[in-house]
Amino acid sequence: MNVMELQQMRYFLAVAETGNITAAAKLLHMAQPPLSRQIKQIENDLQVQLFDRSGRRLRLTEAGLILVQRVREILSLADRSMQEVRSSEQGSEGSLSLGTVASASSVLLPKLIAAFKDQYPKTQFQLWIGETSRITELLEKGIIEVGVVRPPFDDEYFESCSLPEEKLVVAYDVERFPQLQGKAMLTVREMASAPLLIHRKYEMMLKRILRRHGCKGDFFCRCDDIIPTLAWAGAGLGLAVVPDSAMGLAQKQHLQCSFIDDPEMTTGSALIWARKHYRSGMATNFIRFFTEALSKK
Repeated sequence: MNVMELQQMRYFLAVAETGNITAAAKLLHMAQPPLSRQIKQIENDLQVQLFDRSGRRLRLTEAGLILVQRVREILSLADRSMQEVRSSEQGSEGSLSLGTVASASSVLLPKLIAAFKDQYPKTQFQLWIGETSRITELLEKGIIEVGVVRPPFDDEYFESCSLPEEKLVVAYDVERFPQLQGKAMLTVREMASAPLLIHRKYEMMLKRILRRHGCKGDFFCRCDDIIPTLAWAGAGLGLAVVPDSAMGLAQKQHLQCSFIDDPEMTTGSALIWARKHYRSGMATNFIRFFTEALSKK
């Protein structure tokens, strides 16, 4: 056999996530020897080693790390396909595959999902967290049906519903930057006086703002993900520039957040979905609910 079956993928994923054949076998409700044989069969068929067996815990090789990501995507797509076949046309029950950028996952979505759950109590969710590029990739592949992203994105490929603009804030360790402690608002010059940790998409805007205020700015780190940006700020390496919806994530790392006294320090976000892809009744209801909720606000 040259192609992994869905059941084999589930075997592999269980072992990858537990790092232990015995634990995976218990999770799968099967004996350990046949599971071990299945994993060896997968490696033989693919002609690669998927696990490093040198320690007490099985660790994924580079090939295993690549495969585990693809297997998760394939199983998610398979499960969603079966759900679509089984679900009713009205979309009053079933599972919705949703992707979101990290900042929106902790503030915007929980309240919206709670209200949606009240109206559609039989809903279940498959939630994917990632940067905009990752969310759009999952939408293109059909792994998820809707996503919350930050621009830019391809508005010819995706339909969208814009969310209200958010202010950008800086998050920092007050022990490293004691001169900023207790300040709810910073000047652009105060922001420019420290190393900056930014998302690449904000670079041109920040340079424009800094020039307008006669500053240059020290762009210590440019990144594509808000989580490591906040982690670096937590290590005292600089001021992380993030949307204000990420303040909860920053505060969990004991960072102080301050706004900047410039009206241009804002960012946007949007709910998007592929124009030409099949859309389940549940996804259609979610998009309608989302847009109506925003219009009321």
